[in-house]
Amino acid sequence: MNFYGNLVLTLARVEGPQVKLLGSCFPVGARHLATALHVVAPTDENLVAFQPAISRADDYQDTSQTSWTVYPMKIVAADAIRDVCILEAPSDWSFIFAYSLTGTDFLRLGDEVHVYGYPHMEFGRKVLAVQRSHVGSKVLISNHGVQVKHAVINTQLRPGQSGGPVFDVNTGSLCAMVTGSYTPDMKGSIFVSGVDPVTLHQTGHAVSAEYIKDMIQ
Repeated sequence: MNFYGNLVLTLARVEGPQVKLLGSCFPVGARHLATALHVVAPTDENLVAFQPAISRADDYQDTSQTSWTVYPMKIVAADAIRDVCILEAPSDWSFIFAYSLTGTDFLRLGDEVHVYGYPHMEFGRKVLAVQRSHVGSKVLISNHGVQVKHAVINTQLRPGQSGGPVFDVNTGSLCAMVTGSYTPDMKGSIFVSGVDPVTLHQTGHAVSAEYIKDMIQ
């Protein structure tokens, strides 16, 4: 399988002496990255990114590491309807990547996909994980009257994975971006150890990468 973990970055916000981990992001241009807007909204104040956790698929990640070099990020485009945000990296950064951006139109039910991200960020853990999964369904979600294309991935997704890339194994292309788990609109929800039990199901949503492609063009 192709390995893209050397291109998936961690997003965080500096809050005084602390750094709060937020979510994942990935390059879509020489100096531009994509993430889910809800990860960074509503501002890029004190928004930073860390270099990818590992450079090779066989690398170990040091879970005892608690300090990292951070780099400022700037929001340059945002789409609140589709939950997409484009960030600009510092001028001395330059990303090189081989994948192309396509979209969910090219996916079929049962297709294998690989999901990259940092699933345990809400607990302060910066560990990249790669999940091998399949497309369970393709859905249109209406937001303010706009129909937005999503793929439903047959894997439970965690908040830190929001903004992470989803790759189509058949083509090697970046087909979608993680936006989160389906949460029904229910009153009286409770949280157990920071987890909403209604999100404990084996599916997650990823928005079509075509919207990212349109924004960077």
